[in-house]
Amino acid sequence: MNSLGRIFTGFVAALLEAWQELRIHRLRVLLSLIGVTIAVASLTTAVAGATMAQQLMTEQLERNGRPALINTYAYSERNEQIPGVSAQVTDAFAKTAERFNVEYASMVSQTFGFQVSAQGSATDTDVIVVDPDYAPIHRIFAQHGRWLESEDAQNLAPAVVVDRTLYQGLGLDQGSLPASIELKAGDQKVSVTVIGATSTRDGGLGGQLWMLPETYDHWFAASMPLTDASYEMWVPIEGSEELAAHFASQMSTELPGYSVESLRSDYLAWGQDESLKQLALVAGGIAGIILLLGSLSLLNVAMVTMKQRIREVGIRRSFGATTGRVFFSVMMESVVATAVAGGIGVLISVAVVTNPKVINVILGSGIDQMPGFPVGAALAGIGVSIAVGALTGVLPALVAARVRIVDAIRV
Repeated sequence: MNSLGRIFTGFVAALLEAWQELRIHRLRVLLSLIGVTIAVASLTTAVAGATMAQQLMTEQLERNGRPALINTYAYSERNEQIPGVSAQVTDAFAKTAERFNVEYASMVSQTFGFQVSAQGSATDTDVIVVDPDYAPIHRIFAQHGRWLESEDAQNLAPAVVVDRTLYQGLGLDQGSLPASIELKAGDQKVSVTVIGATSTRDGGLGGQLWMLPETYDHWFAASMPLTDASYEMWVPIEGSEELAAHFASQMSTELPGYSVESLRSDYLAWGQDESLKQLALVAGGIAGIILLLGSLSLLNVAMVTMKQRIREVGIRRSFGATTGRVFFSVMMESVVATAVAGGIGVLISVAVVTNPKVINVILGSGIDQMPGFPVGAALAGIGVSIAVGALTGVLPALVAARVRIVDAIRV
């Protein structure tokens, strides 16, 4: 048998020996590992909860635009305070975006003073005029029905999407979509078709309603023309600032008499990702304190127990057990025990974190894509439990390795 085979055989033998010792002293092991199980469960839950909370915070930040988001404004020389909105500006933006191979681009214009009514209930609402790419740019998902498509501009009835607030306020339900509602702009009242409802609410007391620019121009522009607009692009983060500068320069050549400004405006550009890092640090600190308390408890029990096992270790030494074998076997007892405790703690954490009631209480109902239990949190829990077992097993193993046969005789 080669040296590698002997090492493997010795390792397996030490594991089996450690397991047998744990079975013999199962009451002692059970009492000493309760704290470790609770600590690992708490640590894993903290890491998993922080990961899910980070996703929720990221979703909320990305509703204002995913990184890298570039906003473009075109100001006419006659009115340099308000970004212009016209067919000329829209065409120039579309041509420039195509020239730069921009995959996601949308016009955005918000207007107020609309009233929507359905099933005897009425409320004020904000109307946001956007292109279909607005949804992926702002991380919007249709919880019921679907989002706007380019073909909806050809519908005989205006197609709109509402947010959750407006959807619930009008008494709509999933089975009723598409549904007809009345949208009033000034003295003009138009019957529009709700083709979808989002799971999120971006703002507005009465809720929000989205429609295509072509739809707005055909049905509502005469009575309530748009006064300003911005143009958004979702581009790769790397080189986004340089792209914004070149984009503004190129678009200005398409718009004589206009000055064009393009700038990055997502949350990473403003440094708001620091809150996510702080959340991770807080969760890590709490988990570390919990783990420290659990490991100290385990170490205390292990040291007290080892003093009671001096005769046992001395007898093993009298039968030829080497110092290294005694050290490794005692330390492996702690590693195997904490690994089992860590596995139980992870299972407890999974049961808690994946419970919908717990998620709704901790994170609320604002998360769009509910993640599964983070695999990294489970691996961290198991890994940390093994590491704790190795660290807390070193001192008892050193005590055991120094036991002499004569010490066992004196006990």
